[in-house]
Amino acid sequence: MSQLHVIQQQGQWLVFDGRNVSRSDSRPRLQRSAVVVSDFENAVSNVISLEGSPAHAVALIEKRLRSDGLIDSESKILIHKTRGVGAGYQTLFTAVPLDLWQQTYAWAEAQPDHCLLIPFTSLLFKSLRPGLGLVLQSGRQVSVLAVLKHDMVYRTALAYSEDPSDLAMTVGALAEQFAEDLGTGEDNLEPLSIQWCPVLVRQPGEGGSWADDDLREIFSARSGLPVTSVPLRQVVDEHGNEYRSGIGWIQSMASTSIAVNPLGSRIAWFAEGALPIASAASLVFAMILGALGARWALGAREANVRSDQLGEEIAAIERQIDGLHAREAMPDDFPATQAFIERAARLQNGADPSASLALVRDAAAGQVRILRVRLEEPPAQAAQGMPAPQPAPAADGYTLRVDGVADAWRGTAGMQVPTFVERLRRAGFDPQPVDPQGGGLNTRSAGGFFSYLLKSPLPQAAESRP
Repeated sequence: MSQLHVIQQQGQWLVFDGRNVSRSDSRPRLQRSAVVVSDFENAVSNVISLEGSPAHAVALIEKRLRSDGLIDSESKILIHKTRGVGAGYQTLFTAVPLDLWQQTYAWAEAQPDHCLLIPFTSLLFKSLRPGLGLVLQSGRQVSVLAVLKHDMVYRTALAYSEDPSDLAMTVGALAEQFAEDLGTGEDNLEPLSIQWCPVLVRQPGEGGSWADDDLREIFSARSGLPVTSVPLRQVVDEHGNEYRSGIGWIQSMASTSIAVNPLGSRIAWFAEGALPIASAASLVFAMILGALGARWALGAREANVRSDQLGEEIAAIERQIDGLHAREAMPDDFPATQAFIERAARLQNGADPSASLALVRDAAAGQVRILRVRLEEPPAQAAQGMPAPQPAPAADGYTLRVDGVADAWRGTAGMQVPTFVERLRRAGFDPQPVDPQGGGLNTRSAGGFFSYLLKSPLPQAAESRP
């Protein structure tokens, strides 16, 4: 079912239902969802320049209007647009008497279906783009708005009546004032065109011209700007009188983004508009799910057949394994073979005594005197309860023990043993200090004597020794 579009102008309510229009002197009862565009009974709208923070715009606007005598009671200030200009800002606003605002707002929220409430000035601003202004002719009130690069220009005029002569005089004066505003601004050299939107214009008598065409020509001639009309629609009232109206264009501009309803009402309106699309999407989604379900059912059947085949193959393999259990007995001579292999591995990884002696001799040259080199089992534990280092196994689990003494007449005093240890590390050993007398690990040398346990050098380190 189509939506209703309601225009409030000068105390009258115009209800557009498709190609039909009806008038009402009081707020109508709307039986369907509707968009209501209201002038709030000629509420004050204008552009004002202010300084300071835009957060204080409402209070500053109300104070300015009171001082100018434009309002004399509490008002609801609607901010349509705020933008910075230099050190201050410009604001496009509408000041609605508070009692009228409350009545209109409560009426919109009390409708049985969704009712979107939009101020005329918000609609004007939303329709603008660079280089384009708009004139709205609503009854005997004519408003023009243009947003330029450095300025916003807004003018409105109210004719004495809807008589063609009164409207022509009002539009001519409004066009001259608007042209003067453009001429004194910084954007007067930028091209600007104007669109004209009449809310409702009665069909002229035979041979006459439409009133909005005449007014559009007057505005163009007085302002010096090209003026074109928005798309218009023919409508008929309950008495059969014909009119033309820009209600189709107004309908295209109206949206939840410029409505003054609470957030919940705007979301509900948007959801209702999206319901047909959501229904179609749900139908398509259901069809896709049905197709996928059929495909998955066929795939599951094929998987079951394949699973049965795999089960039969597994059973055949298990039968073959059961037949091989009798041949799993270990050969009688396997333990002796395993012991031989382990012994060979230990011999291969063990220390080569002759090569190790040569490495130790080279490391001691010019620094210390070697007293003894022997193969020895590493201790099971280190001193102070810490786990003993695990040297690389030599033959039969032995490693090298080196006993020596620092020669005070050889090498650098105090550095003989560190130099010796460093050379051992370069040769690939991992020296572990032990007590020269007791054999414990990680003890300091006494009287220049020292002892170290040496892990066997890595093969590549032994090969690289000079």
